[in-house]
Amino acid sequence: MKAIEVKGLKKSFGAKEVLREVNLTVERGEIFGFLGRNGAGKSTFIQIVTGITQATGGTVALLGEPADQLDAIKQRIGVMPDTSNLYHDMTARAFLNYMAGLSGVRITKQEVRRLLEQVGLSGTERQKIGSFSFGMKKKISIAQALTGNPELLFLDEPTSGLDPESAIEIQRLLLALKADGKTIFLTSHNLNEIEKMCDRVAIMTEGRIVRYGTVASLQEAMRQEIQIRIRTVPRLAPSHLPAYARLLSQADDCTRLDLSTEEDIPELLVMLAEQDVKVYEVQIERQSLEEIFLAV
Repeated sequence: MKAIEVKGLKKSFGAKEVLREVNLTVERGEIFGFLGRNGAGKSTFIQIVTGITQATGGTVALLGEPADQLDAIKQRIGVMPDTSNLYHDMTARAFLNYMAGLSGVRITKQEVRRLLEQVGLSGTERQKIGSFSFGMKKKISIAQALTGNPELLFLDEPTSGLDPESAIEIQRLLLALKADGKTIFLTSHNLNEIEKMCDRVAIMTEGRIVRYGTVASLQEAMRQEIQIRIRTVPRLAPSHLPAYARLLSQADDCTRLDLSTEEDIPELLVMLAEQDVKVYEVQIERQSLEEIFLAV
């Protein structure tokens, strides 16, 4: 059984198509990254999948159940609310109790303390949310998503606005939740975070999924020319290089080159040896997720 299964999802507002035949599968127990520029359709997609708004066409299933029957599984799903939708006059404890009740879940005082401790908000049970910093509001939103120990989590930008130490704490928490068997659907503008944490990613552009798979598979699919770093003695000169190797930059004994394919490397090394150039190190530089994202 898939955690999320989306087939042919469409959404239009009048004549404007916001989602166009979106197909997406998220496996149970994985952290799945969902990327896209502002206006790409990400928010609309999440609103449909989590039952906030209805699709124009297509189907959505969560944990094997149709999304239009969300009441049957709402206790098994946690959704991180937008920080602007928090109840600022409530204390942290009252807020978590209230939001748990909306999902049909009862939580004890001990569970409230554990949730707050889990997200780095120990000792704030009686503090009003309106007095929280932006980063603290992010954390209480994550705590709310975790009430009732759900199997499937939807987290929208969970570390944005956090200081580096707090962001690392949340990343560790998400990895621990994954190790505990949870499925996490994650949006983030921190592409390094997505690259490090996610099993698979999807990139949405203009309402369509344009890239979908593991980071490694996306890197392979996007790979045309490759870049290498090569350390040599003597330092490489343009005269040492064949036509298919383009010099990008040099620093001391290290040279960065563009090659047509990875298969060019052995031939290049032979040619350099024939010119009495000693090669001490060769490193292939793969495209980062950020470079892939900017290319779509």
